[in-house]
Amino acid sequence: MADIRTFICFDIPASIREQLAVLQNHLKSCGRGVSWTNPAGIHLTLKFLGDVPEVKIKDINIAVKNTVQGLAPLAIKIAGTGAFPNLRRPRVYWVGVHEATGQLAECQKQIDLALEKHGFAREARAFSPHLTLGRVKSLEAVEAISRELAHKEYEFGEYNANEIIIMKSDLRPTGAVYTPLFRIKL
Repeated sequence: MADIRTFICFDIPASIREQLAVLQNHLKSCGRGVSWTNPAGIHLTLKFLGDVPEVKIKDINIAVKNTVQGLAPLAIKIAGTGAFPNLRRPRVYWVGVHEATGQLAECQKQIDLALEKHGFAREARAFSPHLTLGRVKSLEAVEAISRELAHKEYEFGEYNANEIIIMKSDLRPTGAVYTPLFRIKL
């Protein structure tokens, strides 16, 4: 059986994706050197699992379902921009994800702990919820993009995240193609 490149995420509404696409198009006009994420594939990653044997996917679904059982939908606000590690030396441009109650971070932590029991290493870095806009390929041409993000406040709206998705990722020359394997309602 084949391995499946897998991650766990929340989807975002089409209306927010459209706004992110507008921002990306604007930033493209500011500079180059960035591989921009396809807006249709932008999502809020809770845990990246990597290549997973197909036989383990159902166990992952059960573990996540049991972990989030009883969790209410989360009120998510999409606002703010930045870069990892920072805007002076960006590697990834992102849009911020905010959830006021702490339930998003707790959900991610509990999923991480549950999947550790199935052989997946816990995340070494602290959870930093974000939506990836693009990955920097050349630092020489991104100064204007970073300057643009540093000097404007962006807000994209709010929504209720009510479904966790166990997602398959197929890497292709044209970009990743995502296919939901399981959907878990909150």
